[in-house]
Amino acid sequence: MTVQSETWYWEKTWSDFRRGSKRASLIWHGGEAVVDIYDDGAPRTFAAIQAVLPLQIPVVHVAWSGDMVMSTRSYDIGLNEQEHHVRLVRPGDLAFDPKFGEFTVTYGTAEARLPSGPNTLVVFGQIREGLDAFAAWGRARRFEGVGTIELRLN
Repeated sequence: MTVQSETWYWEKTWSDFRRGSKRASLIWHGGEAVVDIYDDGAPRTFAAIQAVLPLQIPVVHVAWSGDMVMSTRSYDIGLNEQEHHVRLVRPGDLAFDPKFGEFTVTYGTAEARLPSGPNTLVVFGQIREGLDAFAAWGRARRFEGVGTIELRLN
């Protein structure tokens, strides 16, 4: 019996939500990236975020998770449950953690982690164009401190 990859457990668990037709812009001082939004794969998360767009999000570099920036404050977007659970985020992933109301953007190798141990996030989009420029800006947050990103739907 031939099994197609889209029926495999891991494919469904880690990638099935990575689908949608919306685009957004991620803007920071000196740059901009194009983002694929997973409005089909994470519809409740997308609807909650869309209701508060555009967003200005102050971010800092994470301390425990790797190549990632996170919001400096919590955002109440009216979403309290996780639509899916991703611990091993991919470069370019935009995610939301409804447990803490935090946004994250991953620019390289990272794992969703807290000082107390592993964490999971809801991935709602991924940078399609401009990841290298965002990575340079994100990496600089470790040494230059807080920066602001803007997320807006195209």
